[in-house]
Amino acid sequence: MAVRLDLDAVRDAVAATTFEEAEKLVASGRLSEIVAVGGGAAASIDNGAGSRDEVWVGVVAKAFTAECDCCPDGDQDELCAHAVAVIVAALQDDFLWSSAATPPSQETVDPKVQRLADIAATLSVRRLSTMVAEHAVTDRRLETRLLAYAGKLGPLDEVEAAEVRRTIDNLASEATVGDWQVHDVLQAGRWIVDELEVLVQRPVNETALSLVEHAAVVWDELVSNLYDADASYTEEADETGDAVRAVHIRMCHELQLAPDDLVERLRSLIGEADVTACLDEPEDYLHLVGAAGVAALCR
Repeated sequence: MAVRLDLDAVRDAVAATTFEEAEKLVASGRLSEIVAVGGGAAASIDNGAGSRDEVWVGVVAKAFTAECDCCPDGDQDELCAHAVAVIVAALQDDFLWSSAATPPSQETVDPKVQRLADIAATLSVRRLSTMVAEHAVTDRRLETRLLAYAGKLGPLDEVEAAEVRRTIDNLASEATVGDWQVHDVLQAGRWIVDELEVLVQRPVNETALSLVEHAAVVWDELVSNLYDADASYTEEADETGDAVRAVHIRMCHELQLAPDDLVERLRSLIGEADVTACLDEPEDYLHLVGAAGVAALCR
């Protein structure tokens, strides 16, 4: 459930000096774009020491909870100025807070990822930075994620979305022009997934989600051309549909859409498909829409 919060209530809940410092941080432009993460608001702040502090704030058990790099031991009994700055900026943007947010520290981390992160933490900043940069110049997804994490790349805007939409539409159109082959459709699907996997590295917003849903509809139209194809081809087509759906689920989770709204959204998208819809896997959305939502989608 989304909730709206009042700026005056935040001002009354923290020390006057903390609130004043937070307002100065917001006004200084040192705060990155506010993005939705786990039902809360996240941003990075230039800490004035040549690096940025990651900050997350959310509503947990009817009260604000914060996690900030300025307090690495997790002692956030009182909101720091960074956390209050994120709240202030989010409220100015009419941010919708989930009433049951999940802090980043409580998210499940793949053990292999955690092991490598622990190893990376032992490297010098210079060596780690160079290593990341060397890989980022050859990997669009890593480059995009790096820029987003550094606060250099915000959520997708309408102009950028229109450009990606044209790319997706052109890929689909060219795949079935003239004497086309099954391979052409499958290759177009792989390229569409590549575009979406770059897109999902950025802070998520409604514009990005709508673009992914457009891509899903486009792929559904493309895959209808493979209805009579060999089973080996349809298996690869299913993998592309799974990848599109995975991006959609990830974005819906980050945006914390209301279950009823997501169900209606999915119903509309699935209804557009002539043969099959890659988003038509209700069980995959169970954690987002609940059992009642899954039942509604199955009807």
